[in-house]
Amino acid sequence: MSFELAGAGWAIPLAFSLQGVSAALIMVRLLRGPTGPDRVVAIDALTLLGAAALGLFALHTRQAVMLDAAVVLALVSFIGTTAFMLMFRTRELASPAESHVKKEAGS
Repeated sequence: MSFELAGAGWAIPLAFSLQGVSAALIMVRLLRGPTGPDRVVAIDALTLLGAAALGLFALHTRQAVMLDAAVVLALVSFIGTTAFMLMFRTRELASPAESHVKKEAGS
């Protein structure tokens, strides 16, 4: 079964180029991010952008196996982001208590 995507001649290259621009902006956020959570969100966005690029590549080459790779990459990205979120959450919960103790000791 073969089919043609309407506008695939210009839409897929345009999508690839827009993803490249998006990746450049995300890299700026990754390198300049003032906090750790900003960098984690940038890494998550880059991996999801990679999954989208794999999906576009699957459309361009008509290889359905690339869609499986994109789904696996998206799931691994979700698990990694969740792990980082839990790590920053425990740091955030520990930080106010320590600063409260320091304020009382200094008073």
